[in-house]
Amino acid sequence: MRRAPAAGRQDPARPRHPRTLRAASLLWLVAAVLLLVAAGSFAGSAALPGSDSTALTGLAAVLGALAVLQLVLLLRLRRGRRSARELLSTVGIIAGLPVLVRGTPGLSVIAVVMLLAVVLMWLPQSSAYFQVTDPKARKKRGLPGT
Repeated sequence: MRRAPAAGRQDPARPRHPRTLRAASLLWLVAAVLLLVAAGSFAGSAALPGSDSTALTGLAAVLGALAVLQLVLLLRLRRGRRSARELLSTVGIIAGLPVLVRGTPGLSVIAVVMLLAVVLMWLPQSSAYFQVTDPKARKKRGLPGT
């Protein structure tokens, strides 16, 4: 039976996270915190008289949910899960590109952080890490029914 490594020690069977992946993880954390701050700001603005409270509350809920999703996927990414990298990439591209193209000043910063994290997750060092920690299953190439 294998023992878990002591606190602060790395499991010898698992390779170290490459710098690119550590930087991407930090950027995802920063993006999630910034999204939570933006969600709080929109929720606070919804309480002001004369504001479109329904739209601002909805936007706050969407940004808050996106931040929570990023944090959950970040935990899976740190465990070396390829699926987390793919889902975070999808979230980063779908949420980041339109915001960046639209040019919303405060949210554009978050979009740039997310898109930079996506690029870092797909650099060769990060890809090599995922090939070791969560390799793709090989497809069997054969005739149907054999």
